[in-house]
Amino acid sequence: MTDQGDRGPVLIGFDGLDDAEAAIRGAGALLAPRPAIVAHVWESLATLLLRADTDSLTGTMKEASAEFDAGEAVRAEEVTTTGVRLATEAGFDARGVVARGKPKAWPTLIALADEHDAAAIVVGSEGLGTVKSALLGSVSSGLVHHSRRPVLIVPRDAAEPGAGPVILAYDGSDESRRGIEAAAGLFAAREAIVSTVWVPYETVASMGDIGMPAAVAVAGAREIDSELAEKAAQTAEEGAAIAREAGMDASAEPLRELGNTSGTLIDSAREHEAAAIVVGSHGRGTMGVALLGSVAMGLVHHCPVPLLVVPCR
Repeated sequence: MTDQGDRGPVLIGFDGLDDAEAAIRGAGALLAPRPAIVAHVWESLATLLLRADTDSLTGTMKEASAEFDAGEAVRAEEVTTTGVRLATEAGFDARGVVARGKPKAWPTLIALADEHDAAAIVVGSEGLGTVKSALLGSVSSGLVHHSRRPVLIVPRDAAEPGAGPVILAYDGSDESRRGIEAAAGLFAAREAIVSTVWVPYETVASMGDIGMPAAVAVAGAREIDSELAEKAAQTAEEGAAIAREAGMDASAEPLRELGNTSGTLIDSAREHEAAAIVVGSHGRGTMGVALLGSVAMGLVHHCPVPLLVVPCR
């Protein structure tokens, strides 16, 4: 895989539903103009109902499956044509691809992205807990856990992206550095705010369960928090320097955690009317949530603006 940045196409998963249409519009506002491949993945009746291949069926079931599949193939072309039109209207230089999922959509989308060396995969989602079609729910989850390429998830109810900044989550790790590098390639023309979230110790000390008088504990905790805030500011500035070196107009923003890290980043995005949030993930594999990271997963489920999840190399 190469880092194509602003040169490579984006692969847009499209199923014809409102969520996917919103994803195209949101992605266009963020990423166009650039080449785009609108991919529609359909599944055969045999795969959907029997988890079998059509070739393994016999008799009436084989005939019914073949008839269903023929209709789905025609519909797939129609849906893809609609997606290409929408993507073109959104500013992309778009063309369509139709593929059959065996048995799921997300591995097929990943394979298509690899085939076309896509800079990112774009999908729409109104929440990963709801599965309404081949390109919602489990597909979004499969992509963010297994794709080796950045995945842009555009919430259905996200406001139309404007000229706001991109929030780049950075904690000094290789994963977050990779997130900045990917963002620089995809969002080079946008202002960036590099955010480092730090967790205050004072909250823990004020609970009075650390073996010393509460007043003493709180005073010590405040000193520790001052050091943590300073360290966060240094880390955020380090990330901003990386972003500036990559060509972005970037500033640093240390954030004191309020509740949890993902919620703090979301609050910052709302405050700045951000166009998107970028977060690095820890990789992929059977561990799922543990490998993706709790911060990334929190954002995947709750982020109100487009979210770019960037895997490690």
